[in-house]
Amino acid sequence: MKRLYALILALAMALSLAACGSSDSGETEQTDDGAAAETTDDGAAAEVEELTINLYNPVAGEVTDTSYTIFADKVSELSGGKITCNITPAGTLGAEREATQLLLMGDIDMGVFSIDGLDWLVPDVGMSWICLPGLLTSYEEVDEYYNNGWMFERHKEVAAEHGVDLICPGEFGLKVYMGTGEPIRTMDDFKGKIIRIPDVQFHHDYIEALGAMPVSGIDMYTGLQQGTMDAVQNNIPASELFKLEEVIDWITLTWDMYGNNFWVANGDFTASLSDAQREIIYTAAEEAAQYIRDTYREVNDTWVEECRNNPDIEVIDISDEMKAEMQEIGYQIWEEYRDKFDPVAMERIFEEFYPAD
Repeated sequence: MKRLYALILALAMALSLAACGSSDSGETEQTDDGAAAETTDDGAAAEVEELTINLYNPVAGEVTDTSYTIFADKVSELSGGKITCNITPAGTLGAEREATQLLLMGDIDMGVFSIDGLDWLVPDVGMSWICLPGLLTSYEEVDEYYNNGWMFERHKEVAAEHGVDLICPGEFGLKVYMGTGEPIRTMDDFKGKIIRIPDVQFHHDYIEALGAMPVSGIDMYTGLQQGTMDAVQNNIPASELFKLEEVIDWITLTWDMYGNNFWVANGDFTASLSDAQREIIYTAAEEAAQYIRDTYREVNDTWVEECRNNPDIEVIDISDEMKAEMQEIGYQIWEEYRDKFDPVAMERIFEEFYPAD
């Protein structure tokens, strides 16, 4: 009898050790509902269900195209191939305005959208206060107040109220002026110049307040080449993309307005995800957005330096006095548009950035 008990005990211990060994093997097991679960070395099961994300890039360009590839590769890597992406080629579903409607209707799940797209996704609020002249004038300020500060959090909060998940910021960059003929060295040099800008009303009002004549809708390269405009106000990455260095005589580094883009998702889409899926998607989006920010800032530095070394292009750094004069004009636009943008954001902007009386 004792031998029988000893045999049974030995058999039980062997089975117990076998079970412990299998739980540390890192192999895939089945959960109670039959779904595949990846077992980690510490024994915690991180379940990731299969998912296909429908992506569309409404604003074509090498950097944003690469950002989509980075995102797709990362979600596949982190999910063990269970999360895949269906990327519709840029331009096939329409321009950015049409793409915002597709996102809101759930026909696409995610994409990179500009600040203009955010205004269309969240109408009647006024989200482009981030682009007010003189608000953010250096990348240090962009990182402190927007990318890592309250400004992005406010954008994210308002977007969520409208069913839009603003995941993380990318970037377009700070704007400068570049053109042909006589350069802009002083405030008086703005007077009478025809300057091409985005077709946004407060941009027009700002350029007029500087003493220039704003125009929109003209091709930058052709307009500068043919002399139908004197200058453009633009960020460096877009200027490099359109090869404006081939047709300009000068650049004036004012850094007076900021523009950005975002990784954005339909709010219902991200709300429907499991925690594991959502964490993977957010991690991948942040990596893809960081690539945009890093690449555009590198382009910003290298392109300006190349222009400085180009004997056919004069690069002008404006004086502190001129910066102050442009800032004062920027404040006038803030006052004019105080009631036209997000009231919560504008109240804080006036509290923190507007000069005390």
